[in-house]
Amino acid sequence: QGVPFAREYGGLLDNRSFGGAQVSRTFYARGQTGQQLLLGAYQALERQVGLGTVQMYTRHEMLDVVTIDGKARGIIARDLVTGKLERHFGHAVLLCTGGYGNVFFLSTNAMGSNVTAAWKAYKRGAAFANPCYTQIHPTCIPVSGEYQSKLTLMSESLRNDGRVWVPKTKEDAQAIREGKKKPTDIAEADRDYYLERKYPSFGNLAPRDISSRSAKEACDDGRGVGKTGLAVYLDFSDAIQRLGKDVIEARYGNLFDMYAHITNENPYEVPMRIYPAVHYTMGGIWVDYDLMTTVPGLYALGEANFSDHGANRLGASALMQGLADGYFVIPYTIGAYLSGEIFTKPISTDHPAFEEAEKNVNDTLQKLLSIQGSRSVDDFHKELGKIMWEYCGMARNAEGLRKARQMVRDLRAAFWSDVRVTGTADEFNPDLEKAARVADFLELGELMIVDALERNESCGGHFRTEYQTEEGEAMRNDDAYAYVAAWQFNGVDNDPVLQKEDLVYENVQLAVRSYK
Repeated sequence: QGVPFAREYGGLLDNRSFGGAQVSRTFYARGQTGQQLLLGAYQALERQVGLGTVQMYTRHEMLDVVTIDGKARGIIARDLVTGKLERHFGHAVLLCTGGYGNVFFLSTNAMGSNVTAAWKAYKRGAAFANPCYTQIHPTCIPVSGEYQSKLTLMSESLRNDGRVWVPKTKEDAQAIREGKKKPTDIAEADRDYYLERKYPSFGNLAPRDISSRSAKEACDDGRGVGKTGLAVYLDFSDAIQRLGKDVIEARYGNLFDMYAHITNENPYEVPMRIYPAVHYTMGGIWVDYDLMTTVPGLYALGEANFSDHGANRLGASALMQGLADGYFVIPYTIGAYLSGEIFTKPISTDHPAFEEAEKNVNDTLQKLLSIQGSRSVDDFHKELGKIMWEYCGMARNAEGLRKARQMVRDLRAAFWSDVRVTGTADEFNPDLEKAARVADFLELGELMIVDALERNESCGGHFRTEYQTEEGEAMRNDDAYAYVAAWQFNGVDNDPVLQKEDLVYENVQLAVRSYK
């Protein structure tokens, strides 16, 4: 039935602004555009399943790519309900498996989101591009405790009407943290609307990387709010006074309800508390203009690839990319490859390449089960996430990155000697699923750090504290780093091999954008 996009009074599609844009260019569906696009895509897919043109394998996970004579010819998948390993042949393989934000443990991604499919492609020869480019979203509900397993995104659309602030003084912030003051007790003159102050041209719709770093700086300065001090306010009191509660409820009612359910606070009466969280990964599998990886016949679409966003990403652009890759690009590019495969008969899954790939997968699963250590999978994942967030998150530096690389290596060694995975491989076993994914995250984490170390500049989602202007803004080095860093696998414990794809612009000139 399509997507119920919002419409203006005259019946035409409505637009609104997102971060980093001064023009209302984004079509939307209340505060759940992404979810509605997913539902629309799922409906279209299920229609094809019903027509018999698509066969769906639910509750399955891809665990390896099968290559024959240098071309992708299929996959090894595991039925997550029965534990059975399955072989699937294909003249081409398309990876539409999302991003790798869960390497940080806490992120806005679905808990099942992982890097395994993309990582197996990388280990089969596909280049992994710009892995250090991670987008930290500024409007997420803050971490509430040690036992939290996921963070909740509050749509960027809220920044159209919400104003971001912290108390001007540390004393007021301390009083709020201790419960001695409420946010409504802070006078207007004693509030620091820091985005409006620092970036008057964009105000509260400053780009995500800048908004996130500004929130971190305010909290690091001791002016954060909430019990942990790791939160800032997103205040709608002005908008409610100006437009009325009914208008705000019509625009953001579902988001306000969700916030109230999670925090037990009424955002119509008190400001929302928000803090940055990992949201999107601009890096991913390298692809060409046809979306093919460096392995012939292996394609990567959507967030699984690196292609569209460079070092940063504007709001709603990832939704566009996922739909564009699937609906408007791959149907017209994959045919050129398949036309050369017309006379290639289906290859039996008894082929030695399938047998070898399945054996490798099974050996890895059995190895994980055989360790019988003392620490849970989640324990290792949490520790990895803390390392990545601390040293390869919003702000990075060479010293911290070198330290983090060794910490990740040590943690990986500890994982393979002391992880405890219960159950067997021949049954429904979420613990084993998670262990295999975390094993891949432990390798990916090191690659992200290596990439961040190699790029001696600040650019978009990659901010090196050694490379910033006097005003604390990102300092790019276009002369030395205007290239895609595409890494080739060279063994788990060896340095990856760097391939560079120069960024060549014929019709535009590279320039630093000012948000002041």
